[in-house]
Amino acid sequence: MVQILEGVAILGAFTLYMIPSIEADARNRDDAFAITLFNVLLGWTVIGWIAAFMWARHSTTEKRLTHLVTRTRRAVARATIDKLVVHAAQRGALQQRPIVGKLRVRSRVAVPVRQS
Repeated sequence: MVQILEGVAILGAFTLYMIPSIEADARNRDDAFAITLFNVLLGWTVIGWIAAFMWARHSTTEKRLTHLVTRTRRAVARATIDKLVVHAAQRGALQQRPIVGKLRVRSRVAVPVRQS
């Protein structure tokens, strides 16, 4: 009877130890194997077990990835717009600058062609 209780206790402790791995597998996570390795190797520390458990419980949705892509695109767009605004301001400043010194005017005047 004692051996049966010891076996049940060991099985219960092992199940409790592997809860993060079981949770990751139940949620059909793509990185369930990585969570299991992390749990087996570092789960004996309380912090490692808690980290594996939180990792298994944390959802990875397409919404988060879509949000990241959207934020990246907006940042690139803002940088591009800022560069365009600076460039336009510089061109405007160059065109409005007063002309100091000699002014060279080139004009195309029709030169009469001599016919002989």
